[in-house]
Amino acid sequence: MLNLRSGAGLVLIAEDDASTRDAVDAMLEELGITDVVTAQNGEQALKVLEERQFGTLLLDLMMPKIDGYKILKELRKVNYNRPDRVIVMSAHAQPAELDGLMALGADIFMPKPFTMTDLEGVLVK
Repeated sequence: MLNLRSGAGLVLIAEDDASTRDAVDAMLEELGITDVVTAQNGEQALKVLEERQFGTLLLDLMMPKIDGYKILKELRKVNYNRPDRVIVMSAHAQPAELDGLMALGADIFMPKPFTMTDLEGVLVK
């Protein structure tokens, strides 16, 4: 079982691609993390973030309705429960964007595709 840092309990996966969402959920389960909520788009993610506190948000940047960039901006507002840690997952972000993502509130960037070992590595940071 993975020993997450304190407060990392409930995980939100915000990912529009069903196969990626399912794969990440399966990786988390394999790592012993079963307290997981999923959102299929940014709109769903923001709704859930209004209602619950999460330890970790695994956030895709390219989603329909509301993208990951907008979610990072919205998390700065008072009406959202900001997760303890935001891990951005993307196959499209360029290295030049990383500083901007961190300035928006991302804690860690994880390029897609990634392995379970990669995911475990960012979860224990």
